[in-house]
Amino acid sequence: MASHLELAQRYMTESIGLLQRSGYRLSLNFDLSGWAALLRSAPKIGIVNPTFDPAHSDLRANEAFWLQLNDEVGVAACIADRLFRTDDFVANELATGRVWYSSPGEGDRPELLPDVPLGRYTGRVGHAGGLWVHPRRRKDGLSWILPRLVRALSIINWSVDRHCGLVFEGIHDSGLSAQAYGFPESHAVVEGYFPPTRADARVFVIHIDLDQIVAQFEDDLVRMTDRHCEMRDVATIVGQRVHQPMVGAGVVQMGGGDARQNSGA
Repeated sequence: MASHLELAQRYMTESIGLLQRSGYRLSLNFDLSGWAALLRSAPKIGIVNPTFDPAHSDLRANEAFWLQLNDEVGVAACIADRLFRTDDFVANELATGRVWYSSPGEGDRPELLPDVPLGRYTGRVGHAGGLWVHPRRRKDGLSWILPRLVRALSIINWSVDRHCGLVFEGIHDSGLSAQAYGFPESHAVVEGYFPPTRADARVFVIHIDLDQIVAQFEDDLVRMTDRHCEMRDVATIVGQRVHQPMVGAGVVQMGGGDARQNSGA
């Protein structure tokens, strides 16, 4: 049986091959100022997440990276990822505001809901975000493959125990965080003032642990190793999933809400 590292390396190889067959060029970057500059000038962007912005966060060497995907026209998509070593991601990073800011002030700390999942997200936690897909490529399945690819890279680079993210309720309630991004667990953590936007929002933490990542890789590799498969084939599958009911086998739903906002956190 392949180890977690071997499976992640295979997944990375197959993902890059799939993207290349589909006409994309992938670059791995460690200077997050490039990610921030790209998003500040990107069309149809909500916020530039301070988690991955060196102007706000203390991004240590070898503990953060971002991926840029180009097509024949220009930049098609990007995503960022960073490592937190923590006893409790929710209590130590989210509640304190350190998930976004290196030196959070009073207005940088959210008031968490009373039933947040304390003590669950521990160890070496990969935190993904900053996913942006150019409007011309938003039905090509890139929001499916890029979160999975950064999970593979976070296993290879950091030996993570789990992966987390934050999404607004529109993304959560649409099914994108579960069926497209591939996070099987979610929990509402903020309903009110949200520091990165300086406005009220309903926000969910989304989560997948190492065993779930590995099982996801094994399932995905079955079709990714088809040398004729391209991103448009993945996009069809993702579209079918997203338009199905969000709660299904293997999806743990621990929060709800009305879909009023459609930006990712």
